[in-house]
Amino acid sequence: MNALRQIGLALVWTGALLAAEEPPPVALPPFLVEEASKGPPWRYATAPGYEILSRCGDSVTRRVVATHQRLHQLLAEVLPPALQFQCTLPRTLILYDEELQPAASREVIARLLRQDAVAPADDFPAPPGGRGFRPVMPTRRMSFLPNLRLWDRDAMTVFMIVRRDDFDADRLTLTTDYISFLVKNRVPSLPPWFVAGFLTLYGQMHNEGERLVLDELEWISPAHTAAVKRDPKTAPPVQPLADFLALRMPAPGEPPAFEPMKAWQAQAALLARWGIEADGGAHRAAFWKFAERAAVHGSNADLFAECFGFDLAAAHAKLTAYLAVAVRRTAVFRIPRDAPKPAPLALRNATDTEIARLKGDWERLEVPYVKRLEPRLAEKYLEQARRTFRRAYDRGDRDPRLLAAMGLCEADAGDDAAASELLEAAAMLGALRPRANHELARLRLAAARAQPGRPGALIDTEQVAEILKPLFAARAAEPPLPEVYELIADVWAVSATKATRGHLAVLDEGVRLFPRRAALVLRAAEVNLRHGYPAEAAVLAELAEKFSGDEDGRVRLAALRDALAKEPRE
Repeated sequence: MNALRQIGLALVWTGALLAAEEPPPVALPPFLVEEASKGPPWRYATAPGYEILSRCGDSVTRRVVATHQRLHQLLAEVLPPALQFQCTLPRTLILYDEELQPAASREVIARLLRQDAVAPADDFPAPPGGRGFRPVMPTRRMSFLPNLRLWDRDAMTVFMIVRRDDFDADRLTLTTDYISFLVKNRVPSLPPWFVAGFLTLYGQMHNEGERLVLDELEWISPAHTAAVKRDPKTAPPVQPLADFLALRMPAPGEPPAFEPMKAWQAQAALLARWGIEADGGAHRAAFWKFAERAAVHGSNADLFAECFGFDLAAAHAKLTAYLAVAVRRTAVFRIPRDAPKPAPLALRNATDTEIARLKGDWERLEVPYVKRLEPRLAEKYLEQARRTFRRAYDRGDRDPRLLAAMGLCEADAGDDAAASELLEAAAMLGALRPRANHELARLRLAAARAQPGRPGALIDTEQVAEILKPLFAARAAEPPLPEVYELIADVWAVSATKATRGHLAVLDEGVRLFPRRAALVLRAAEVNLRHGYPAEAAVLAELAEKFSGDEDGRVRLAALRDALAKEPRE
């Protein structure tokens, strides 16, 4: 998402003239006022891993979804789903006909902005010798984004405004930003060499209808690439793989022949390309297996040999030979002929609940995005989300997914009382999405700490069980959420019941998934020490020390080490 650019008002007096600097335009998500628009009904469908809500014609909807599925099938040829961000909750695809985007929506935004356009006279002094002049605050020019992807910590939604008469399926593509999200948010985190290498490689790919084309490799720079083509011996060599996988930068030589970071990134792209494309894709399964297991066990030589069947020295020789080929060759990837065809998209009119749930949840996600760009409008987007949710709720709909989305909306807005009521109602009616389970547990813990069941502000066994129930439900879903494990640690930190190592094993799991999350590692260490496991706490403290960069973390780590020093030695 684009960061908010802070705009300062520059006033320049020239005699009695006032000039105001015009702020740059800001691109907002769509503001769809349904009451003011007329047109065809919302249509609904499901596809594997997706829910589709469309206000386009059925034929256009089917073409967009088919193209979306084809692009992901092509992506799977170079990046399997196991190496992508995964979520249990179906992703949402919302399609809107460009000709239906109501003018009233633009008018609403314009009216809201005009209300703030003229600043009060008292806010600015009169110009020297002048009377009756009021500086006019420039209204920021607005545009509306035609395509936008927003996400919560457990879900993703893509919104597209589609031209019904000018839709070209071949122009659709999966952006580098989207691919970067899939790779960087995968849990456990993929090794840095894979992330850098694959994203560099994807930047060199483009779609050509039914195929994905990979351009010739660039080795560090155009000049070094030309050197490889002339004579590989005159170009910077491939770094030994043991050093490369350990993230040691190659030495540039004297005088510096190249930037070490660029050389390392070029080798990451070379390794990714070799793993996916070399020898007719013979190494592809081993390469993906190595990346997946390295995310858990680290990129070590034994694991490499186990996955590929040969050692790092042999792999270095293969990479060196492949470099001379890769700088000259274009690679093409196609969906296998025997790949299963997606089932026809069965569209029907969306129910009030489906419209409220999917559209309202999208509008909920718009709020923090707008708040960063144009804070004056964030409350209006929040009101719009609430109105969308309430249309179904006020008619008596109590779908647990609708209630959960409404609960998250209120939690995001800071209304914990309303969020608690909605999330508790949703939990009674069905399973909750991961983040809704986390918020429910957070609210239950706050209530338990306000009325603890044991002396000393400690919570009793029954309270612990009620709080942990939604947390363990969230833990069983994708993606794993680090805040779930942190909240589990918070529960045991105030529990009157002594935790066994079996109870705390879930924290070990969280640390394995998020070893760089200092707050989680430190909390797990503190909880282990509190419940009588100093050896485990000491190991976690060593890990926390590597990543505790903020002042609070350093203070807590110092206190933890002091407490560990007082523990009797075995």
